[in-house]
Amino acid sequence: MAKAVFLAGLSATFLFCGYEFIRSTAESIFLANFSAESKPYALSCVPVMMLLLIYFYGRLLSAAGSARAMVWSMLASAAVFIASFFCLKTGNKWAAFFLFIFKESYVVIISEQYWSFINSTLRDEEGKIFNGPVTGLGALGSLIGGFLLSRFVVAFHSESFILFSAAAFFPALILFWFAYKQGGEPVPSPAEAHGKKGHLHLSILKENRTVLYIALIIFTAQVVSTLLDLRFTHLAREFLPEKDLRTAFFGSFWMKVNIFSFSMQFLLAPLLLRYIKTRWIQVAIPLVHVCACAYLLAAPGIFSAGLAYLLFKGLDYSIFRASKETLYIPFSYDTRYRAKQVADAFSYRFSKGVTSVVLSAATAAGSMPAAAYAGAAVLFSGIWTAIAFPLTAVRDKVTGN
Repeated sequence: MAKAVFLAGLSATFLFCGYEFIRSTAESIFLANFSAESKPYALSCVPVMMLLLIYFYGRLLSAAGSARAMVWSMLASAAVFIASFFCLKTGNKWAAFFLFIFKESYVVIISEQYWSFINSTLRDEEGKIFNGPVTGLGALGSLIGGFLLSRFVVAFHSESFILFSAAAFFPALILFWFAYKQGGEPVPSPAEAHGKKGHLHLSILKENRTVLYIALIIFTAQVVSTLLDLRFTHLAREFLPEKDLRTAFFGSFWMKVNIFSFSMQFLLAPLLLRYIKTRWIQVAIPLVHVCACAYLLAAPGIFSAGLAYLLFKGLDYSIFRASKETLYIPFSYDTRYRAKQVADAFSYRFSKGVTSVVLSAATAAGSMPAAAYAGAAVLFSGIWTAIAFPLTAVRDKVTGN
């Protein structure tokens, strides 16, 4: 089992290296074709893309099983990147719009497939030991990708990294396939086989309070993330108007995020998960964001915005993710493979879309005060803290963890 999880983590290294190539590249290309004020409109389209992709994933899972669903997810994503590269070469600016929406969608769906496999392979106590290092291997890929992007993007130009991102899928796919061969493909119960209870099995959200609270927490957390993201993007565009330099800046920023995340995953996550109750970890994380967003509100600027966003993403990719995933381990196949895509992946991007629609409407009605972003982030971090208690209450009552 340890070998299977290691192979999955090594696969995630390539996946997130490729994601680092496309994340900053798509962002910068989007800003070269559209204004920063257009970003909320693009984000508001992401939930529609997510619904389509999750539905097709559910159908694939029912028809072919989890291993083959993973293969087709990665191959289809690589094909989209290659097609987008050639469309951008024709000068089609709407290809930049589509690429931005797609890069927001594909990665959460594929990354949740990794966690579905890991949560089906490990037992509860094993998850507390391995989840931190597994997320660390993913962060290592992001760290490598961010370094390579910031170092070479000016020489190779932003568009070339779209193809590099597509190429990264192939070693990721091969390693993940071997992880399935080593650990065995999880098998659903006869009642859940071939999507008998629905390709998405949405009734789980009503039946399982833990999964419902996870969805609510992720929705609230991503409101905070979107507010910080948009504020940081506005300031970055003012700070660096030139496309390739801006791509390098984004790459450098995400490299710092991943250094922080990588350190947390290997040094602190295994210790915290082993010796501190999940409840206190889940409550402490939003309290950190309350403080960081309050600092941004009191001292607005590129540094405070970058710090607040770095802390959010660094903790989200490490301690938050590693502790949250242990909550899924005791549950059924459909909970880990189907409902998880809705509770985690869709809630993640749906929140961004809703927040962006609200901000777009506020901007259309008049100018949006810069302080409103930080003020709202403080408020929603507080709401997140409140939801963390019932999230873990059921879990603590059952397991004592």
